[in-house]
Amino acid sequence: MDVEVYYSGQRGGTMPYSALPAFRLFCKQNGFQLKWDSANKRVDLDSGLKGKVCVLFTGISSGGTAYEWEVLGNVQKFLSDSGMEVVLSQNNPSLAKNTDVAIRFSLKEMRVLEKTRLIFFQSEDEKRQDLIKCLRTEMQQSGIPCHYKVTKNQKQPSIVHIQLQLPLYTEVNKRKIYAEKIALHLASGVLEYFQNGLHIQPMAFLPPNILKLFYSTMLFTSDEESQQGADEKLLAEEQSTIQEIDQPSAEANDSNREVNSEVNSESDSEREELLILAEEELLEQVVTIHPVEEVLEQGELRTAAEVYFDYTLIHSESVEKPYLLIGTLQVKNTGNVELNNPIVCLRVSPVDSIKMGGQVLPPKLVETMAVQGTSGLKGWRYLEDDWFAQAMERGEYWIAPIQPVTIAPESTESFQNFQISFMKQEAGKGIVVEGVVLCNDQTVHFSANNRIAVSF
Repeated sequence: MDVEVYYSGQRGGTMPYSALPAFRLFCKQNGFQLKWDSANKRVDLDSGLKGKVCVLFTGISSGGTAYEWEVLGNVQKFLSDSGMEVVLSQNNPSLAKNTDVAIRFSLKEMRVLEKTRLIFFQSEDEKRQDLIKCLRTEMQQSGIPCHYKVTKNQKQPSIVHIQLQLPLYTEVNKRKIYAEKIALHLASGVLEYFQNGLHIQPMAFLPPNILKLFYSTMLFTSDEESQQGADEKLLAEEQSTIQEIDQPSAEANDSNREVNSEVNSESDSEREELLILAEEELLEQVVTIHPVEEVLEQGELRTAAEVYFDYTLIHSESVEKPYLLIGTLQVKNTGNVELNNPIVCLRVSPVDSIKMGGQVLPPKLVETMAVQGTSGLKGWRYLEDDWFAQAMERGEYWIAPIQPVTIAPESTESFQNFQISFMKQEAGKGIVVEGVVLCNDQTVHFSANNRIAVSF
């Protein structure tokens, strides 16, 4: 009996049931989160960092700078791929109280400064010393000189503040290099902090596509690859059989030397007939394995998708502070047709109790605030300029990707880390969030398999 294996909700393949005990120990030792469903004979694996929350703050200046957003946007990308929830915020310090890691990154340009440097503002609070140590170790490898300043009576001791100080007229290329280095080493420092604190291996941080490179021959081998290997083996055996038929034995050769040319001619004719029969038999076997009707069914175009929510709810004990819901909407293409430019509609209720946030930009701010990727601007935006008025009227937030997005068959696209805040509701009432995704010029749509519901 085989066991189905899923990683982050995506099917990876199968493994023998007899290997389950050893596999559980392997996952435990390396830090993977494992859930065994005995009824369905299914193993669900997740990153060792699932459930961990990291909040990244820009500087305290109004809205932060585009440079700060770029650096932290890259850090968010690095850390989100490792399985944790990453929230990017302007200036909401209350988020730091219920999170595992809280970091503020700011930029300061100085006229009298000669060389670029990084400043760590350290409080006397020892709660974050392990995190600061890991960040310092990584940041020193960036090649940017690091300095440390102890601050007393810091208002937000739970937030680690790192500031990049640049000479006023630093070249654009140098700024870009600094941004890439800081994002890489800052994310590495956070991962090292979790590795040391949780005593787990970095392997448990890797996304499924990277793990597949290591385990493609053991666990994460797809059914198509397995079938392809079996078909190739069958074909090789049949070709070998044909070759044996085509090549007579040594005894047959000796016998052939003793007969006249007429007999040789008849023997050649018989061998040709045997070869034709063997080829016809092989063709019949191939047709039996892949009948015409099945091939036609496989060739039919089918548009399908699985849409579902992953989310984390953070709530404060204080009645005056809001609940924070950090969610991701996953869209997996389960058909055989590409899905283009998904548009997400989030329906919320009650409308007047919910505030939408996260990395979703109003259309007017896309050019100045969107993250710059290698192929241009990227991220998510509200579909209309008057998105807030429409949301208040209909309870719907319409969101689209900034860059063109194509979801290939068996691939997944995620609308990551949208944030919904709300105050505690009256007893018997609750908050509901539902999702719909429209693709291919809105000609097809898929409703989410689950919804987010918080009851009081």
